Amino acid sequence: AADPRHGAAVQAVAEVTWLGFWYGWQGSRGWPWAQRCFFALHTVVNWMKVHSYLSTNRRLARALRSAKQLKEEGGDARELDRLEAELCPYGTRFPDNVTLGNYALFQLSPALVYELEYPRTARIRWGYVAEKLAGTAGIFVVFYIVVAHLVIPHLERMPDTGVGVATLHLMGPMATCWLLFFFITFDSIANGFAELTRFADRRFYDDWWNARGLDEFSRKWNRPVHMFLARHVYMPVREAWPHPLPALSAWARLRRAVPPGVAAMAATFFFSSILHELTIVVACHRWNHAVFFFSQMMQIPLIICSERLPWFRNQQALRNWAFWLAMVSFQPFLLCFYTYPAFAKSTSLSVVSAAVVAVNGTSI
Repeated sequence: AADPRHGAAVQAVAEVTWLGFWYGWQGSRGWPWAQRCFFALHTVVNWMKVHSYLSTNRRLARALRSAKQLKEEGGDARELDRLEAELCPYGTRFPDNVTLGNYALFQLSPALVYELEYPRTARIRWGYVAEKLAGTAGIFVVFYIVVAHLVIPHLERMPDTGVGVATLHLMGPMATCWLLFFFITFDSIANGFAELTRFADRRFYDDWWNARGLDEFSRKWNRPVHMFLARHVYMPVREAWPHPLPALSAWARLRRAVPPGVAAMAATFFFSSILHELTIVVACHRWNHAVFFFSQMMQIPLIICSERLPWFRNQQALRNWAFWLAMVSFQPFLLCFYTYPAFAKSTSLSVVSAAVVAVNGTSI
C-alpha cells in the first residue's frame, strides 16, 4: 500500500502553491481596501474548506481500503464494524459523497470541517434571508461611519500625540468595530448562508463574553475555526507527539519531556499565528516585523501561567475582567502600530480601513 505520508506531502505542496498564487494575484491587482480585505479573508476560508475536504476524504479512502482488506482476510469483526461506521456515519456512504454537488454545497455551507452529511432544515425561509441581507448592509454602513468619524481623526493626530494616547482614545471605537464585525460575520452572513443551504447547526459561537482567559476565548469566539484547528492541527499533533523510542536525539528528548497537550496547543497557536500574520499582511499590504505573530504566540506562556497561579485561577470574575482589559486595549494598540508609518508620511483611509478589518477579522 502507498505511504499515507506521500499523499499528505503532495496535498501540502498543492495547497501552499494554491494559497501563494491567489495571494500573489490579489497583491498585483491594486484593489481598494474593501475588495482586498474581503478577498484575503475569503481566500483563507476557502483554503480551510479545501484542506478539510481533501484530508477527510483521504482518511476515508484509507478506511475503505482497510475495510476491503479485512473482508478479504476475514479479520476482526469489531474493527470492521468501526470502519463501516466511519465510512457511513449517517445515511451517505463513502465514496458516494464525492460528487460536484456535494462539494459545492460544502463550499456554500457555513462550516470549515467537512462531513459526509450535515443536519438540514425542512425549507428555506426567504424572509429570514432578506433580514440577514439587510442586516449585513446596515452593519457595514455603521462600520464605515465609525471608522471614518471615530477612528481616522485620532489616527491623523497620532504622529503628534503618540501611539499611547491614540490607543486610549481608540479603545471605545475599536471595541465597537470589533462587535460590529462579530455581528456581521456570525449573525448576518453565517446565518444567511446557513438558511440558504438549509444548514441546521447554527452554533457559530458560544458565550465568549464570559471567557476567563485567552484560551477559553479562542474556543468560544469562532467555533467553525476552532473546530477546524481542533480536527486538523490539535488532534493530529497530540496523537503523533508521544515518542516511544529511546531519547537518542534532542528532538526525541523534547518529545518525551513536553506533554502532548502542551505540544498540540503550541502547534495550534503557531499555525494560527502564521495564518493570521499572512492574512493581515496581504490585506494591509504592509509588513510590520511579524508583530501580530509574536503577540499571538505570547498567549501560550500567559495561558500556562494563569493556570498555574492558584489565587488567579480561582478568581473567575477577575479573570474575566483581565480578559476584557486585554481585548479592549490590545486591538487599538495593534491598529496604531500597523498604521503609524502610513500616518507619519500621509493619511490613508484605505490603509486604516484595511487594517481595522484585518485586525478584527484575524481575531476570529
